[in-house]
Amino acid sequence: MLLFETIDRMRRIHHLIKREATGPADEFAGKFNLKRRQLYNILDEFKDFGAEIRFSRIRNTYYYDNDFEVLVKISTAPLSEVEKKMYGGGSSFITFQPFTGNNFHLNSTIL
Repeated sequence: MLLFETIDRMRRIHHLIKREATGPADEFAGKFNLKRRQLYNILDEFKDFGAEIRFSRIRNTYYYDNDFEVLVKISTAPLSEVEKKMYGGGSSFITFQPFTGNNFHLNSTIL
């Protein structure tokens, strides 16, 4: 269930940044029961995907300085016998799809 909780947290963090309703770092982190350092790590991950995140002291909020969206796609499909052997008999696997522009995609196949 950790995967879905992580995706939901990413979605909610993105939503607050998009709405410019985060508050300062301690308050923002508190909304997700995170320490400030954990929040900064998550924001760094967003930046790795192309988000230009800034903090406005005047508006007291984080905001995107570019047009950035978080798109998460999860699809399920049974693995063929060949794929099961390829993935070590795996019951699930996750792949990251290259992104274009300022969007990133996470594809996950779960059996």
